Amino acid sequence: MNELLALAISLSVFVLITYLLSPPSKLYEWLLFSERRLAKLTLRKLDIQEGQIAYQEGGKGEVLMLLHGFGANKDTWNRIAQHLTPYFHVIAIDLPGFGNSFKDMQLQYDVQAQVTRLQEIVEGLKLSQFHLAGNSMGGYIAANYAALHPDKLSSLWLLNPLGVATAPNSEMFEDIAQKKRPVVLANSKLEYKELIARVFHKAPYMPNFFVDALSLNAIANFSINKKIFHEIHQTADYQVYFSSPTDLALAGFDKPLLITWGDKDTILHPKGAHALQKVVPSAVVQIIENVGHLPMIESPKLTANQFIEFRYPL
Repeated sequence: MNELLALAISLSVFVLITYLLSPPSKLYEWLLFSERRLAKLTLRKLDIQEGQIAYQEGGKGEVLMLLHGFGANKDTWNRIAQHLTPYFHVIAIDLPGFGNSFKDMQLQYDVQAQVTRLQEIVEGLKLSQFHLAGNSMGGYIAANYAALHPDKLSSLWLLNPLGVATAPNSEMFEDIAQKKRPVVLANSKLEYKELIARVFHKAPYMPNFFVDALSLNAIANFSINKKIFHEIHQTADYQVYFSSPTDLALAGFDKPLLITWGDKDTILHPKGAHALQKVVPSAVVQIIENVGHLPMIESPKLTANQFIEFRYPL
C-alpha cells in the first residue's frame, strides 16, 4: 500500500514538473490534441496548386465544412465539433494564409481569391454536395462561395459573418474610422488579451499557457495577418469597404440559410443578421443572448443545436 502511495506521489510530482517545464507551445498542442480527440477529429493534409492545406475531419453523416474567421484556424471549431460529429461528417480547414496551411506574402487573399481556392479544396476532397458554415471572415468567404456554387450546397450557415455592407458600423469599425488599430490585429500579448476581451462577452476559461501560445502565434503571423486584413476589408481612408458584400452576394440565394449571431458582438454589428434576412427572406435568424463574436466557442452546445435542429427539425 505504501509502495502504491509512493508511486502515485512520484507520478504526480513528475506530471507537475513536466507541466512547469514544458513550453507554452507544447502544452497548447496537448490541449488541442485532447479537444480533437474528444470531438473525434483527425488531422489531414491536401495539396492544391499553390501549396498545402491543413484540415481535420471526423464524424458520420452529411458533410459539413467549417470555415474559421480572421486570425483563427481550424481549431476554432473543436469545442462545437464534439456536438456536431454525431450528426455530420465535419471538415474544418485552415484557410490559405492561416493555421498550418500555406502562407505566401506574394499571393493575394481577397475574398475572390479565397473562394477560388475553396473550390479547389472542394474538388480535391471530391465533395459533390455539402453543408457550408463560416464564422466572421469565413462567413464572408462562404457567402461568396454560395453565390458562385449554389448547386454544391445543401445549406449555408453563417455565424456573425463579415461583409454585410448594410449593417451599422460595429465598435471595431468605429475604431478604424477613428484611426485606431483594428483590435483583431494583435502584435503583443497585451494586445492579444485586449482581443480576447473584445471577441467574447464572457470568455471561456483559458489557461495562461493557452493565451501565451495564442499570442505568440499572432505575433509570429502579424505581417501576413495585416496584409490579409487589408485585402479582405478593403480599408481606405480609415473606412471599411467590401469588394463583394455578403448581402449583395446572397441576393437570390434560394438554399436553406441559417444566420447565427451573438447579440453582444462588438467586432461585427448584430443587426447584420436582420439585414441579411431582408435579402433572403426565407433565412432563419437565431440571435444568441449574452454571447459575442464567437458563438461556437462561447456557447458551443447551444450553437450546435441550432444547426442540428435547423437541418433535422422534429
